Amino acid sequence: MSKRIPAEQRRKEFIEAAARVIAQEGVERATTRRIAQEAGAPLAALHYCFHSKEELLEAVQEYLSRDFASRLPPLPPEVRGLEAAIAAHADRVWQRITEHPEEQVATFELLLRRYRQSQEDSESQAQANLEMYQAWFRSTSSIYARAAEEAGEPVPNNLLLITQLFIAGIDGLSMLYVASPELVQPQPMLDVLVRSIVAACRYDMSETGR
Repeated sequence: MSKRIPAEQRRKEFIEAAARVIAQEGVERATTRRIAQEAGAPLAALHYCFHSKEELLEAVQEYLSRDFASRLPPLPPEVRGLEAAIAAHADRVWQRITEHPEEQVATFELLLRRYRQSQEDSESQAQANLEMYQAWFRSTSSIYARAAEEAGEPVPNNLLLITQLFIAGIDGLSMLYVASPELVQPQPMLDVLVRSIVAACRYDMSETGR
């Protein structure tokens, strides 16, 4: 008798399988049948967990954005202070990207799909892309703020700005890595990115009048 798989575990398997199929074949060719095949599960089980492909795609988006930080290893206990946290967080994010490049490719695919749809007339699609990035901004800024507070350091008044710079830098490096891994020098590039973010922490936005 086969062991019954809990619904939450099955949902997670379908979401991960969908990300892989989207990365390999694109969103349009990622049919529910193909995703069920990738997950090694009956199609009926997928439709039990998700009522439609759109519902599954929304779950994939949440998995790739809002839930991203939960899949990272914890910061080492010796990491103290904002500067150390920025460097350690960059290392673990990059490790995740290189171990699971399909997640980054699937993210690009979903962003581009929603961009094209938003050009037609759907405000909800543009909002979905905005929410994806806002989820990354929130999780990253909370990591930075907590690291500063626990070390008794001031939280930068431009926390959102440095968070956006970090995400933009990681996006660019990951796209380059996906396109041609041999072009990326991970450690030197991450070091430059981290140093830039650390320097940006000292940029006082209140002095610019903007």
